[in-house]
Amino acid sequence: MSASAPTADFATRNRELNKTHAMAAMRARAGRIVSGIEQRRRRLVADRVRRLAPGVVVDIGCEDGWIAEAYVQHVGRLILADLDADVLANSPLHGHPKVHTLVADALQPDALQTELGARGADVIVLSALLEHLPDPHAALAALAPQLAPGGRFVIYLPADGPILFAKALLKRSRLGGLVRGLSLEPAPGHLHRFTRRDVARLLRPHGVIEELCFDPVCLGYLAVVRRA
Repeated sequence: MSASAPTADFATRNRELNKTHAMAAMRARAGRIVSGIEQRRRRLVADRVRRLAPGVVVDIGCEDGWIAEAYVQHVGRLILADLDADVLANSPLHGHPKVHTLVADALQPDALQTELGARGADVIVLSALLEHLPDPHAALAALAPQLAPGGRFVIYLPADGPILFAKALLKRSRLGGLVRGLSLEPAPGHLHRFTRRDVARLLRPHGVIEELCFDPVCLGYLAVVRRA
């Protein structure tokens, strides 16, 4: 798969970010509150995948496949795709008979298309990914054709407005130190902030929005979008 210069730069930034802010490392040092929030995000995404009983699932920006672990037994085949080969290599799902790992770019899914063939994917999971991409619209437009007819995106997006407000309160009250594993700084690597209206506007051109809800525990949006 060829990569343009901007894509190569983005891949480099992504790998550097994973060295300092990898979710696996953050989970390892997180306290009860942060772990609970992450466990809920995992459950919300995995529940939606399991409900669809898909044959082929692609989890893009999966890092080490922690979320995919929660649904892999309920799918026929799983492709874990990430720009960072190192985090893929460390996945606990590495070597699983249903799982194939793929170093791939959401904006240039040529390698993914080759892997899927003409059938396409039943589900593409984009969990906490689109906010990191230079052009989320372009990514969705590139990925939608990789879905089989009637296939679905399962998407999680953080609601940075409420998250940053909560962090500001913790910082001002000096209570942030009590929440182990929580950084009070703005989320690193986030290039976009989304409101519910922004999420709907982003997703609407790429299919039928079957679900769009805000989760007050995760402070994020869950969406299921069916390819028209």
